[in-house]
Amino acid sequence: MTSTASPRSSTNAHARPSRGILQPNDSTNLSRPPLEPAAFRAFTVRPRSTWSTSGEPVLGSPSWWAAGRLNYHSGMASIASLRHDDASLEVTWADGVVSRYPWLWLRDHAHDDDTMHPVTQQRQLFTARVPAGLQGLSTEIVDGELRVTWDMLEPPSALPVAFLATYRHPRVARVAVEVPVTLWNAASLITPTVPYELVMHTDAGLAQWLTNTLQFGFCLVVGTPATAAATEALMRRVGYIRETIFGGFWEFQADMSKADTAYTTLELRGHTDSTYSNDAPGCQLLHCLEFVGTGGESTMVDAFAIARRMEAEHADLFEVLSSVTVPGQYIGDGAHLMAARSVFRHDHTGRLVQVSFNNYDRAPFLLEEADMIAFYDAVRVFEELANDPAMQWRHVLQPGEAMLFDNWRVLHGRAAYTGLRRMCGGYLNREDLESRLRQLH
Repeated sequence: MTSTASPRSSTNAHARPSRGILQPNDSTNLSRPPLEPAAFRAFTVRPRSTWSTSGEPVLGSPSWWAAGRLNYHSGMASIASLRHDDASLEVTWADGVVSRYPWLWLRDHAHDDDTMHPVTQQRQLFTARVPAGLQGLSTEIVDGELRVTWDMLEPPSALPVAFLATYRHPRVARVAVEVPVTLWNAASLITPTVPYELVMHTDAGLAQWLTNTLQFGFCLVVGTPATAAATEALMRRVGYIRETIFGGFWEFQADMSKADTAYTTLELRGHTDSTYSNDAPGCQLLHCLEFVGTGGESTMVDAFAIARRMEAEHADLFEVLSSVTVPGQYIGDGAHLMAARSVFRHDHTGRLVQVSFNNYDRAPFLLEEADMIAFYDAVRVFEELANDPAMQWRHVLQPGEAMLFDNWRVLHGRAAYTGLRRMCGGYLNREDLESRLRQLH
């Protein structure tokens, strides 16, 4: 569909972390190489929280309570000594790292069945009823667990050392699945693909498909049977299909009765879908079932790479697109949908997490004169980069090539065409794709 992205404001009335494509680890000093506009190179951007020394993608942020699954990245971490004070337990690790865990945090994260449900892994503790002055009376390490007895009428607590190791370094919580992001342009990209049979019949193939999609912004599943039924089954390997104003799983071809440019044969410049939706679909899958005609090249542009260019070369305009709230709207099919967010949306750590741009669906708005002119200046730079052939992956989708893409990262488009072009596809929520990756991991 030709519509636009998802909401969530990127602005914060209080102190805001510095914005950027890359936010380095607290313990890591990273510098970004300068950009060469004429010869853009691919950059692997490693996420803030989780790093892989082998260079392989790391799936999963440090751990998840809310996801109902705990994931420990403990390695060979072991505890050398324990020391008590009134507020916290001080843990010295064998490698010299010193961590401080407040007593209330240890009680709140105990792994006994009365504190954490053994099946759902949901917290059962009534945290607000734990005495505020609670302190540990004694601590010891037994069979890979920290065991704590308390100075008040609280049951003893046990926490796996592996769990504690996950939180050796305090940091702001992030729940996104951590997959290294590779920025690309037309010259640097090798089209990411994975065979249909591998995706449908192995978890490794499914994990590779989803990992490629997050790393590069899209991935083709080649050898997909050119039927709607096979394509829908492929999508359901990830999760349920999201319902929108267009339905769930859809088949379509040029149809001027629809209130959307995607249903025409006209050129579609690069855009993200559902800018008029408060939570734009995280991913979209498109599969060309039949094409008899000319033209119709699909285009992909790495909008994170555009953001990187603008941050380096037009910092003031990068800030404009990171702060100006842009409304999107959809009028038709018995609905008038509206939402608003910035083109570059950053999370609470300052990391870029979403690009939301659709010039077709942008609704009217008027800022103060200087701000409005700055917005148009920023959009002009953004659009010039998005429509530069050097930034575009171009390919005529063939039957059998099912393309899943990240609607929060890449701009998708299509050249004008003549003839018959029959498509099918649907939307997936971002959290459902990430959930599937956590389960596979």
